[in-house]
Amino acid sequence: LEPPAALSRSCADIMSSETMRPKSKAYIAFLVASHMTVSSTMLVLNKAVLQNFKAPTTVLLFQVGSSAIILWLIGKMGYITVDPFEFTKAKAFAGNAIAFMILLFTNAKALESANVESVIVFRTLSIFVTAYGDIKMLEGKPLSFGALAALAMVLAGSVAYAASDKGFQVKNLAWVALYGVANAAYPIVTKLVILGPAKSMTTWGKTYYNNLITFLVFLPTLFVLNEHKQIQALLSGAGAGGAFLTTSAIELLALSCLWGTAISFLGFLCLENITATTFNVMGNANKLLTLVVNSILWEHHASLMANLCLGVSLFGAGFYGHVKNQEKDTAPPSYTSVPRNDASAEMKDRDTGQADVEAGPSDSGAGK
Repeated sequence: LEPPAALSRSCADIMSSETMRPKSKAYIAFLVASHMTVSSTMLVLNKAVLQNFKAPTTVLLFQVGSSAIILWLIGKMGYITVDPFEFTKAKAFAGNAIAFMILLFTNAKALESANVESVIVFRTLSIFVTAYGDIKMLEGKPLSFGALAALAMVLAGSVAYAASDKGFQVKNLAWVALYGVANAAYPIVTKLVILGPAKSMTTWGKTYYNNLITFLVFLPTLFVLNEHKQIQALLSGAGAGGAFLTTSAIELLALSCLWGTAISFLGFLCLENITATTFNVMGNANKLLTLVVNSILWEHHASLMANLCLGVSLFGAGFYGHVKNQEKDTAPPSYTSVPRNDASAEMKDRDTGQADVEAGPSDSGAGK
């Protein structure tokens, strides 16, 4: 058997050679399906965790902190390549972590200011803002007529869902609009980080940095929100109604930490191979799918018309993916911009038959 260091070098060589190959539609579809599956199950898992562990910021800190530790340890063992800590890279991921904090905060305020259906509509509208950012900030291609038609279908289904279920109930439009902007900006910010300071990093390294810096950025909020007192009460059995931290709650929390590592890694893999707009469409489709599941499993059962409207939105999201695949097939071959070493860069200069992971370097600045 190869020692861990040799195994790590072998894996690195394989990953380097893989960056020289065009990513197939099957590979992209697998990444998207994997991320959406883990993301949707993570929502259910988090709901179960928070029923016993009513401290959402603390749960998040456990998830991102444990992910950073897990990746660092496996990297030290030599089974994966995790980039060593550098302050300049950490600063770049700090911006990404702050964008994530703004997204979570505005989401909470939006849900306080409007019903879920209205928030979903604004989240869907954010796709068009992300598409504009793709063009202006990441030098992406303008959306084709087919892609616009698909996104219009997603939006129309969301609006019809809200209208046919509980209608639009907005008490403070500003927070709902700010959440839409934050949701549109987050994938753009992440793409800019990966295309810039993190361009030469491995996917494992990006995941490690992102979780570590997110932990550091969010840590002060634990004390600002007084959640540390809630944790002390749970540990001592002095919580509401004498509640204390059970073994099952700890097991669910540990499972969510492992799931958090997976979703973080898959998120970066996806953003390395698709545009920010497509990633936003994925997120919206996942939320809509979760609504369908919730309407079946939980206490709120949407009407048949509302579920049909959600189906229209999901169909539009699927059609958008189909359109992007068709555009990829008809696009002229181009080089992927996934970071590579000097030897693979020389190979690139000799090889002219490669396709970009989704739509070429012009689609996202440097091909992301």
